[in-house]
Amino acid sequence: MVQASILVRQHRDAGPGRDGVCRRRVTLRVLTTTVMLALAAVGSAPAAIAQPAAAVMAPALVPLEQAFMKAATDLFAKVPVGAGDVTIVIDPLIDGVTGIQSAATRGFDRRIAELVAERYPHVKVLAFTPENVARARFVFIGTFNTINNAGQPGAEKDAFWICFALVEREARTVYARSVSRALIGNVDIAPAASYSDSPVWGMDAATKAYIEACQKSQPGTPVAPAYLDQLGAAARIREATAAYEAGDHRKARDLYREAKDQPGGDQLRVLNGLYLSYTALGETGEADQTFGQMVERGFSLGQLGVKFLFEPNSTAFNADRKLSASYPAWLREIASRATRAGVCLEVVGHASRTGPEDLNDRLSRDRAERIASLMAGQAPGISQRLRPSGVGYREALVGLPRDDASTAVDRRVEFKTAPCA
Repeated sequence: MVQASILVRQHRDAGPGRDGVCRRRVTLRVLTTTVMLALAAVGSAPAAIAQPAAAVMAPALVPLEQAFMKAATDLFAKVPVGAGDVTIVIDPLIDGVTGIQSAATRGFDRRIAELVAERYPHVKVLAFTPENVARARFVFIGTFNTINNAGQPGAEKDAFWICFALVEREARTVYARSVSRALIGNVDIAPAASYSDSPVWGMDAATKAYIEACQKSQPGTPVAPAYLDQLGAAARIREATAAYEAGDHRKARDLYREAKDQPGGDQLRVLNGLYLSYTALGETGEADQTFGQMVERGFSLGQLGVKFLFEPNSTAFNADRKLSASYPAWLREIASRATRAGVCLEVVGHASRTGPEDLNDRLSRDRAERIASLMAGQAPGISQRLRPSGVGYREALVGLPRDDASTAVDRRVEFKTAPCA
C-alpha cells in the first residue's frame, strides 16, 4: 500500500517547565506547542532513513569540528589533481532523517566552500544555479543527523552522523563518499526559517533520493533519476528560498513558480514556498488552493506535515487568532480528503525525550484524541474510523533530550491507515 502522511509539529511536550519558543510565519515567535499528524501505511516504521548498521564495537566519537574536518578532507583527497580546475556546486545539505535544512547544515555549506577556497585551489565552487549545475562536473551533497552510535534501532540518540558525497553529474554516479561521527553537543539543529515557517512537512522522492545517494552509496553507485533530473529545479528552489527569507515575497513567488515548471519541480517544498509567498502577499485564494494540493500530496507521499500550535501542556489551540485562524479550514480539508478516501485511521501521539514518561504518554494521547475529535466534528462520518492512542517518546526520530524547534518532529500525532474491520 502506498503510504501517505500528515505530520503536525509541536514545539514542547510535558517537560519540567513551560513550552519552548516556536517560530511561526516569517518573524512571529510565540510560546506554544504543536502536534504533528502522519498518515502512513499500517506497520510502516517512522521515515528515518539514517541509521548505520549495528557495529560490533561502537566507533569512537570526536568533537564536531574534528569530525567535520575528517569527513571533508577524506572526501576532497579523492578529487583528481592535474587535469585543470574541477568544478563543483553545493546542493544545500539537509538533515538525513527529516530532509530539513537547519542552522547546522547551513553552517556546513559555508564551511565547505571556505575549506575548498583555503586548501584545494584546483577545486572551484560555483554558485548553485541552474546554469552552473549544467556545467559543473560534481554536485556536493551531504547529510547531518542524530544516530545511536552502536546502531541500535529505537535506542537513545547519542551521536551526530556526518555524510558527504560527490555526485558526478554526467556519469550519474557517486564519485566519492566520506563519513564521520561526532559527540552530541550544543549544536543548533533548529530548522532554517523557511522550513520553520512552512505549514507542512514531508519528503518528496527527490529528497529521499538525495539522502540515499549519500547514506546508502559507495563510489560507482548509480544515483536515482528522482534526484539527478530535478537538479535545475533544486537550484531555482534555493534561489526562491533565499528570496523568501530575505523578505522579497514577490520574487520568491515567481521563482517558486518557475521551479515548479521545470523537470522534477513539482515538489512539496515548492508548494510550501508558494503557500508562504501567497500568504505573505495576501493572495488568499491561491494560498488556500495550494494548501489543498499539499493535503492531496499527503495521500501519495510517505510524509506530509501540517502545523497546529497548542497552548503549553494543553490540548487547546493557541489563543492567538493570527496563528489559529486557518486551522478550521485546514482540518476541514484534511477530514474531507480522508473521508473521500474511505480509510480508517490509527491516531498515535508521540513526544520528545523530556519530562516524566507517564506525563508524556498521557499528553501525547490527549492531543491525539483532540485532533481525532476535531476531525470528527468536521466530517461526522469519519468518527467511527478514528482510533486515538499515545506512545510518549518511545518512537522519537531526533531523539535528543531537548524541547525546542530542533526536536519538533519528535512531538507528533501519526495517522496510520488501517483496515475498517
